[in-house]
Amino acid sequence: MREEIVHCPSGRWQSIMIGMSKTWSILSFAASLLVACSTMGTQSATLPVLPTATTVRVVQATPLPTAARQFQPIPTTQTAVTTLQGQGCAREPVQRTQHLVDATVNYPRRTAQVSQTVRYFNTDSAPLDDIVFAVEANRFPQVFTLDEASIDGAPAPAYELTGRRLTVTLSDPLPLGCAVTLGLRFHLTLPAVGDGIIGHSGYFGFTARQINLGHWLPTIAYRADGGWITHDVTVIGEQIVSEIADWDVTVRVPDTPLALKIAAPGTMNRPAANAWRFVLTGARDFALSMSTHFEMRSVEATNGTPVEVFTLDNTRVQTDQGLLDAADHAADVAARSLAMYSDVFSPYPHERLVVVEGDFPDGMEFSGLIFVGAGWFEQWPGTPQSYLTIITAHEVAHQWWYANIGSDQALAPWLDEALATYSEYIFYEEYYPELRDWWWQFRIYSFVPDTFVVTHPVDADVYQFDNLRAYINAVYLRGARMLRDLRELLGTEAFFDWLAAYAQAGTGRIVTPDDFWSFLSAEQLTQIAATRAYYFDGS
Repeated sequence: MREEIVHCPSGRWQSIMIGMSKTWSILSFAASLLVACSTMGTQSATLPVLPTATTVRVVQATPLPTAARQFQPIPTTQTAVTTLQGQGCAREPVQRTQHLVDATVNYPRRTAQVSQTVRYFNTDSAPLDDIVFAVEANRFPQVFTLDEASIDGAPAPAYELTGRRLTVTLSDPLPLGCAVTLGLRFHLTLPAVGDGIIGHSGYFGFTARQINLGHWLPTIAYRADGGWITHDVTVIGEQIVSEIADWDVTVRVPDTPLALKIAAPGTMNRPAANAWRFVLTGARDFALSMSTHFEMRSVEATNGTPVEVFTLDNTRVQTDQGLLDAADHAADVAARSLAMYSDVFSPYPHERLVVVEGDFPDGMEFSGLIFVGAGWFEQWPGTPQSYLTIITAHEVAHQWWYANIGSDQALAPWLDEALATYSEYIFYEEYYPELRDWWWQFRIYSFVPDTFVVTHPVDADVYQFDNLRAYINAVYLRGARMLRDLRELLGTEAFFDWLAAYAQAGTGRIVTPDDFWSFLSAEQLTQIAATRAYYFDGS
């Protein structure tokens, strides 16, 4: 082991130990491990069979002939990012997609009636004949029922819902630079959070203590190369590709239970005693959690961002240091990691960060909100050598690698998961430098040692895996090893300059692997070519 002085990613000078000791012990409670955003699984985990998608096609009767439409600008006070000229509509600032949602939740029955109005601008290169939504809630059987689809207040001529893909046919082609207002009315019958692999999607569903609404609202599908991008469902990883949008969501809970709290990002106000309104701008999704068991505490990160932590009634644990509250530790990790990632990568874009203890065995990321599974709180040993620390830092990192800098999670999952996993190490390196070797042994080498037999490249897509263990090993863990090797080749300062340039340029966009590598010089690309070839297939 050798020691040298390098520039820390936080901008402060400190001593960085180079070289990884493999003599650290592994915590005894972690015999069966899970990983944020996907279960760790077992070596022989069997994937459940997903229900066959049902196609619902509705063709509306049109009582009168449709005249040539005059596309009207949508008034807005937002700053224009670009201006386009379209046939039939006035020159106007082109805005992000805007979602206006009014949801009534029957808390005892675990159902919801939802009205969603979506204002969409055509920024494609040609007029659009239809608009496609990604309807993640429809991946679950007998959960999502679409009652109506409309265009500018009139019934849509036709719409088709197949699995998670909803295609709404427009009355007339939507010219470039013009806006259309689409309306959806639907109701949800939430699923109970299940057991096994299915239980890890508990960010959408209910338990006796909690209702979680993650990926409950349809989003406009990503459009690229003249087509709408939606992916087939698999229980491995995520398959969502979402553009940045603005959200204005009102949740009404009739006969509101006295102790009910709603955890959600953005700015919040109470328009009525039984209503909560949340406004979240520049976000890929809008998720919330509600419970009569929540306890909430708030801390402020050093960059001034409030961090609110909502926990259930199980976070006080007996440790070697006495009775401690794991919620305090999660709040501290979330606040410190948020401030550090803001310094290292790019500024955090939202008013607050919300951390929710999820009553399911996993973690999950959303814009401005993260879930950390209840088991990590219950098993916390009172030290930073824990999965509560690891998973919290990992999910906060997804506020950059997913929420801020978007990517195709199905076809290039390493772009968010490898970076989020390596960000855990950056967190330990900054705040617990004495635990750097422990992190490598506990988190990485216990699953992918030097003798590990490689079965999949780091850049494999989610459809190449038939078990979760192989997916985690390839994408998360060998992905982190790849980033470590790249850092050693490039040098610490050049490595973090690269990540910062990528993060700042990718803010608000959907990026590709080519974008990631494009921020290296030709000389640097030559320098790392052999390492890329080792970890990637055909690179």
